[in-house]
Amino acid sequence: MLRDVADLYNRNIINILLICLILVVPITFFNYAAIVYIMNLNTLEYANIPALALWVLNFTILFPPFFLIAKMDRTEQEVNLKQILSFFIMKFGFVAAITIVFFAIGMFGSLLLFIPSLIAVLIILLFPLYADRESIKDAMQGVWEIIKREHIFLFIDVLIIVSLNVLVWSGSLYLLGGFENNTLVFIVLRALINSLIFPVVYFYLTFKYRKDFA
Repeated sequence: MLRDVADLYNRNIINILLICLILVVPITFFNYAAIVYIMNLNTLEYANIPALALWVLNFTILFPPFFLIAKMDRTEQEVNLKQILSFFIMKFGFVAAITIVFFAIGMFGSLLLFIPSLIAVLIILLFPLYADRESIKDAMQGVWEIIKREHIFLFIDVLIIVSLNVLVWSGSLYLLGGFENNTLVFIVLRALINSLIFPVVYFYLTFKYRKDFA
Protein backbone atom coordinates (compact mmCIF):
# COMPACT_ATOMS: atom_id res chain seq x y z
CA MET A 1 0.00 0.00 0.00
CA LEU A 2 2.74 2.47 0.96
CA ARG A 3 4.68 1.44 -2.12
CA ASP A 4 1.65 2.34 -4.26
CA VAL A 5 1.56 5.75 -2.57
CA ALA A 6 5.29 6.28 -3.18
CA ASP A 7 4.93 5.30 -6.85
CA LEU A 8 2.01 7.71 -7.24
CA TYR A 9 4.10 10.49 -5.74
CA ASN A 10 6.95 9.78 -8.14
CA ARG A 11 4.69 9.96 -11.16
CA ASN A 12 2.69 13.02 -10.10
CA ILE A 13 4.90 15.00 -7.75
CA ILE A 14 4.47 18.31 -9.60
CA ASN A 15 0.66 18.15 -9.61
CA ILE A 16 0.60 17.08 -5.96
CA LEU A 17 2.82 20.00 -4.92
CA LEU A 18 0.72 22.44 -6.95
CA ILE A 19 -2.52 21.21 -5.37
CA CYS A 20 -0.95 21.55 -1.92
CA LEU A 21 0.16 25.10 -2.75
CA ILE A 22 -3.12 26.16 -4.39
CA LEU A 23 -5.62 24.40 -2.09
CA VAL A 24 -4.19 22.78 1.04
CA VAL A 25 -2.11 25.69 2.35
CA PRO A 26 -4.66 28.54 1.89
CA ILE A 27 -7.69 26.50 2.99
CA THR A 28 -5.89 25.18 6.06
CA PHE A 29 -4.68 28.68 6.88
CA PHE A 30 -8.22 30.08 6.63
CA ASN A 31 -9.79 27.26 8.66
CA TYR A 32 -7.24 27.37 11.46
CA ALA A 33 -7.40 31.16 11.63
CA ALA A 34 -11.18 30.76 12.01
CA ILE A 35 -10.67 28.12 14.71
CA VAL A 36 -8.36 30.43 16.67
CA TYR A 37 -10.86 33.27 16.32
CA ILE A 38 -13.76 31.09 17.51
CA MET A 39 -11.83 29.70 20.47
CA ASN A 40 -10.99 33.25 21.61
CA LEU A 41 -14.60 34.42 21.54
CA ASN A 42 -15.81 34.94 25.08
CA THR A 43 -19.42 35.34 23.97
CA LEU A 44 -19.69 31.92 22.28
CA GLU A 45 -20.69 29.01 24.48
CA TYR A 46 -19.26 25.57 23.57
CA ALA A 47 -16.81 27.14 21.12
CA ASN A 48 -14.99 23.81 20.87
CA ILE A 49 -17.87 22.31 18.83
CA PRO A 50 -17.72 24.69 15.82
CA ALA A 51 -13.93 24.63 16.09
CA LEU A 52 -13.96 20.83 15.87
CA ALA A 53 -16.40 21.03 12.94
CA LEU A 54 -13.98 23.29 11.05
CA TRP A 55 -11.11 20.91 11.82
CA VAL A 56 -13.07 17.96 10.39
CA LEU A 57 -14.26 20.01 7.42
CA ASN A 58 -10.68 20.98 6.65
CA PHE A 59 -9.88 17.29 6.20
CA THR A 60 -12.89 16.26 4.12
CA ILE A 61 -13.13 19.14 1.63
CA LEU A 62 -9.47 18.69 0.63
CA PHE A 63 -9.91 14.97 -0.02
CA PRO A 64 -11.58 14.96 -3.51
CA PRO A 65 -8.70 16.52 -5.51
CA PHE A 66 -6.22 13.93 -4.24
CA PHE A 67 -8.74 11.16 -4.68
CA LEU A 68 -9.11 12.20 -8.32
CA ILE A 69 -5.33 12.20 -8.80
CA ALA A 70 -5.20 8.62 -7.51
CA LYS A 71 -8.16 7.56 -9.63
CA MET A 72 -6.81 9.11 -12.83
CA ASP A 73 -3.39 7.58 -12.22
CA ARG A 74 -4.85 4.12 -11.57
CA THR A 75 -7.05 4.25 -14.66
CA GLU A 76 -4.09 5.45 -16.77
CA GLN A 77 -5.60 8.84 -17.54
CA GLU A 78 -3.49 11.96 -17.84
CA VAL A 79 -3.51 13.81 -14.52
CA ASN A 80 -4.74 17.27 -15.49
CA LEU A 81 -4.42 20.11 -12.97
CA LYS A 82 -7.29 22.11 -14.47
CA GLN A 83 -9.61 19.11 -14.28
CA ILE A 84 -8.60 18.46 -10.67
CA LEU A 85 -9.36 22.05 -9.62
CA SER A 86 -12.71 21.91 -11.45
CA PHE A 87 -13.53 18.68 -9.62
CA PHE A 88 -12.73 20.35 -6.29
CA ILE A 89 -15.03 23.27 -7.05
CA MET A 90 -17.88 21.02 -8.23
CA LYS A 91 -17.67 18.68 -5.23
CA PHE A 92 -16.95 21.25 -2.53
CA GLY A 93 -20.60 21.77 -1.54
CA PHE A 94 -21.40 18.08 -1.99
CA VAL A 95 -18.73 16.98 0.51
CA ALA A 96 -19.10 19.93 2.88
CA ALA A 97 -22.86 19.42 3.27
CA ILE A 98 -22.51 15.71 4.11
CA THR A 99 -19.69 16.47 6.54
CA ILE A 100 -21.77 19.05 8.40
CA VAL A 101 -24.88 16.85 8.50
CA PHE A 102 -23.07 13.80 9.87
CA PHE A 103 -20.99 15.90 12.24
CA ALA A 104 -24.25 17.12 13.75
CA ILE A 105 -25.52 13.53 13.91
CA GLY A 106 -22.27 12.53 15.60
CA MET A 107 -22.66 15.28 18.21
CA PHE A 108 -26.23 14.21 18.93
CA GLY A 109 -25.19 10.55 18.91
CA SER A 110 -22.77 11.16 21.78
CA LEU A 111 -25.88 11.20 23.99
CA LEU A 112 -26.90 7.74 22.73
CA LEU A 113 -24.01 5.48 23.82
CA PHE A 114 -21.83 6.90 20.99
CA ILE A 115 -22.98 4.28 18.44
CA PRO A 116 -24.41 6.88 15.98
CA SER A 117 -21.27 8.96 16.57
CA LEU A 118 -18.97 6.11 15.56
CA ILE A 119 -20.96 5.44 12.40
CA ALA A 120 -21.00 9.16 11.58
CA VAL A 121 -17.20 9.31 11.94
CA LEU A 122 -16.78 6.47 9.44
CA ILE A 123 -19.20 8.05 6.97
CA ILE A 124 -17.39 11.40 7.21
CA LEU A 125 -14.06 9.63 6.61
CA LEU A 126 -15.25 7.60 3.62
CA PHE A 127 -17.74 9.85 1.85
CA PRO A 128 -15.11 11.87 -0.08
CA LEU A 129 -13.96 8.57 -1.60
CA TYR A 130 -17.25 8.51 -3.49
CA ALA A 131 -17.26 12.16 -4.54
CA ASP A 132 -17.14 10.95 -8.14
CA ARG A 133 -20.61 9.44 -7.84
CA GLU A 134 -23.45 11.41 -9.39
CA SER A 135 -25.84 11.26 -6.44
CA ILE A 136 -25.68 11.17 -2.66
CA LYS A 137 -27.60 7.88 -2.71
CA ASP A 138 -24.97 6.17 -4.87
CA ALA A 139 -22.17 7.59 -2.75
CA MET A 140 -23.80 6.45 0.50
CA GLN A 141 -24.32 2.95 -0.90
CA GLY A 142 -20.60 2.70 -1.62
CA VAL A 143 -19.72 4.04 1.83
CA TRP A 144 -22.08 1.62 3.58
CA GLU A 145 -20.65 -1.37 1.72
CA ILE A 146 -17.17 -0.49 2.96
CA ILE A 147 -18.39 0.03 6.54
CA LYS A 148 -20.09 -3.38 6.56
CA ARG A 149 -17.02 -5.09 5.11
CA GLU A 150 -14.14 -3.23 6.75
CA HIS A 151 -15.49 -1.73 9.99
CA ILE A 152 -12.70 -3.06 12.25
CA PHE A 153 -9.92 -1.89 9.92
CA LEU A 154 -11.66 1.47 9.50
CA PHE A 155 -11.53 2.15 13.23
CA ILE A 156 -7.86 1.18 13.24
CA ASP A 157 -7.20 3.58 10.36
CA VAL A 158 -9.02 6.39 12.20
CA LEU A 159 -6.76 5.84 15.20
CA ILE A 160 -3.67 5.77 12.97
CA ILE A 161 -4.65 9.00 11.19
CA VAL A 162 -5.36 10.84 14.45
CA SER A 163 -2.18 9.49 16.07
CA LEU A 164 -0.09 10.49 13.06
CA ASN A 165 -1.44 14.04 13.20
CA VAL A 166 -0.82 14.29 16.93
CA LEU A 167 2.68 12.82 16.63
CA VAL A 168 3.80 15.12 13.81
CA TRP A 169 2.19 18.19 15.37
CA SER A 170 3.68 17.48 18.81
CA GLY A 171 7.10 16.91 17.30
CA SER A 172 6.90 20.17 15.38
CA LEU A 173 5.88 22.10 18.50
CA TYR A 174 8.78 20.53 20.39
CA LEU A 175 11.25 21.66 17.73
CA LEU A 176 9.85 25.20 17.87
CA GLY A 177 9.73 25.26 21.65
CA GLY A 178 12.99 27.16 21.97
CA PHE A 179 11.93 29.97 19.62
CA GLU A 180 9.69 32.96 20.17
CA ASN A 181 6.49 32.22 18.24
CA ASN A 182 3.00 33.61 17.79
CA THR A 183 -0.35 32.34 16.53
CA LEU A 184 0.49 33.15 12.91
CA VAL A 185 3.58 30.93 13.03
CA PHE A 186 1.57 28.00 14.37
CA ILE A 187 -1.14 28.41 11.72
CA VAL A 188 1.45 28.49 8.92
CA LEU A 189 3.14 25.45 10.45
CA ARG A 190 -0.18 23.61 10.56
CA ALA A 191 -0.78 24.39 6.89
CA LEU A 192 2.64 23.02 5.95
CA ILE A 193 2.13 19.89 8.06
CA ASN A 194 -1.23 19.26 6.40
CA SER A 195 0.46 19.57 3.00
CA LEU A 196 2.85 16.85 4.12
CA ILE A 197 0.38 14.48 5.80
CA PHE A 198 -2.94 14.87 3.97
CA PRO A 199 -1.89 13.60 0.52
CA VAL A 200 -0.35 10.46 2.04
CA VAL A 201 -3.51 9.77 4.07
CA TYR A 202 -5.82 10.46 1.11
CA PHE A 203 -3.87 8.21 -1.25
CA TYR A 204 -3.66 5.46 1.36
CA LEU A 205 -7.42 5.49 1.95
CA THR A 206 -8.14 5.60 -1.78
CA PHE A 207 -5.92 2.63 -2.61
CA LYS A 208 -7.20 0.63 0.34
CA TYR A 209 -10.95 1.20 0.04
CA ARG A 210 -11.69 2.21 -3.59
CA LYS A 211 -10.61 -0.86 -5.52
CA ASP A 212 -13.45 -0.78 -8.05
CA PHE A 213 -11.46 1.33 -10.54
CA ALA A 214 -8.14 -0.46 -10.03
